[in-house]
Amino acid sequence: MPLGPLGVTGLLAALDWGAWEWAASNNHSTVGLIAGLLMAPIAVAFAWSLIRVVLALFRAALARAAAQTRLASAPPAPRDAERPFDIAAHEDRLAA
Repeated sequence: MPLGPLGVTGLLAALDWGAWEWAASNNHSTVGLIAGLLMAPIAVAFAWSLIRVVLALFRAALARAAAQTRLASAPPAPRDAERPFDIAAHEDRLAA
């Protein structure tokens, strides 16, 4: 599951937002401009990572549901296959 890229882009988005807020409140226009320009690509990367995680979770849930359906619809095993043949229980002998 692609949780690593989601965490990295989330951290980058938080750091960029913090830098932008700090620059805007302390009148550092150059840092604010750079942080503002980087905000859109980081937001796109975060959205892409979030979509990948959601799709991976959906795919895993779909595979689990399909496996449960396969197990539920499988025919039961015959009772003779559950235990081996017991020769002592069958005393069928032919008279010679």
